[in-house]
Amino acid sequence: EELASVPRGAYLGEGSGAPVRYANLEPGEVVVDLGAGAGMDSFLAANQVGPGGRVYGYDLTEEMLDRARRNAPSGNYAQVTFARADIEQLPLADGAVDAAISNCVINLAPDKAAVYREIFRVLRPSGRLSVADIVLRGESEAIQRFRERANLESWCACVSGALEEQEYLTTIRGAGFTDVQLVAERPAESEPGGGLAAVAVTLTARKPS
Repeated sequence: EELASVPRGAYLGEGSGAPVRYANLEPGEVVVDLGAGAGMDSFLAANQVGPGGRVYGYDLTEEMLDRARRNAPSGNYAQVTFARADIEQLPLADGAVDAAISNCVINLAPDKAAVYREIFRVLRPSGRLSVADIVLRGESEAIQRFRERANLESWCACVSGALEEQEYLTTIRGAGFTDVQLVAERPAESEPGGGLAAVAVTLTARKPS
């Protein structure tokens, strides 16, 4: 049903989950999508916030932005804007959005703490965060060994850049978020091996009022 509700070509068969399902979006709200890709989650968010809302979809690559922009007219998404941006430095004012979503992108960022601080900055008080991402589960020594032998391919597969689960949760809380909850999980498609498990999780959190 979700795939049928967005333009064809918006879904690329990638992602760690469905963050829009847990964002509790309301008509008229403003949403930022970090790592919009071809627009799948931005369009799903737009369907929920309606024509009176606004969705800002940011991506680092022009190729993805071109795809998203080509997809938008077929769904009449006038409330969606796609632009190039580093998710560690969002081109939005403080307190500009009601909700932030992201799907398997933050684990690719070199400085994840900076990303969460930036999300915290652009959210309004009581604003919500819903993120699908990859985390690692296993002994710290095994994680260290895995990172030492990691290469670009494993980073692009969203595995070697992933944080250990508790470290990930601590990073989100360290940015100022409260009510941090794991709401969904499944095994990741790429496995690190060596006694480690890569898990695709969806997390929600809130900026205090």
